[in-house]
Amino acid sequence: MHGYLVEKVFEDFKTGFYAEARSSTIYNTTPVLVIRGYGSWYPFDRVLEDTPDVFMAKLERQLKSAETVGVIDWLKQQFESGNPADVIGESLGGKVAQQIAAKYYNYMRSTVTFNALGVSRKLVQASTATNVFHYFTLGERYAFWANRGDFIPGTTFVISKNGRNWWYKIEEAIVRMARLDEKFRKRRVLVVILAHWLLLNRHNAIVLNKKNPVVVQIYPNQLQIFRNSDFT
Repeated sequence: MHGYLVEKVFEDFKTGFYAEARSSTIYNTTPVLVIRGYGSWYPFDRVLEDTPDVFMAKLERQLKSAETVGVIDWLKQQFESGNPADVIGESLGGKVAQQIAAKYYNYMRSTVTFNALGVSRKLVQASTATNVFHYFTLGERYAFWANRGDFIPGTTFVISKNGRNWWYKIEEAIVRMARLDEKFRKRRVLVVILAHWLLLNRHNAIVLNKKNPVVVQIYPNQLQIFRNSDFT
């Protein structure tokens, strides 16, 4: 992140939790807490430790790690200094960011997630967090497949580099050709591998820092439609 320095690292090797507290080099600019995604993906560091939290929406191992290693204390310090932090999380980090927001929203300025994994329905219903923003890549699937969880209330956006252009349509044709919801068949193995590579790349794509990304706000009922059709 340009203009920010890593002030502190929070890590729990037992659960794979990893987050960075970053402060701005510009005076009186909002500090941020950045929570990493599943195993960092590349080079798949801490994958085994992360996995339970990925596939079980109600699991809160990494939330408890955040509480234990000092994340909440840091958030409280920023709040008490008059400059509450933004909490940002991608993939699994987005799930943890939601869990923190639902429980400690009064110490935070905002919560921003990118292709976040879902949390439990109970947490969603209980959450009173404000200033929550969810971003999903156009055509995202892994975030919805992982644990079939839900998302705490907030403002939701679908983002892409160029919208539904011809390249996106080709990718979607390959994904649909793979028929990932059907039984494995040897004659489709290469198509399945390619489809998963496309979806993994889509899940980890950093679109927000691209020049002139296409950003479209969607509403809760639209998100459910996307999860059940376009995104599944």
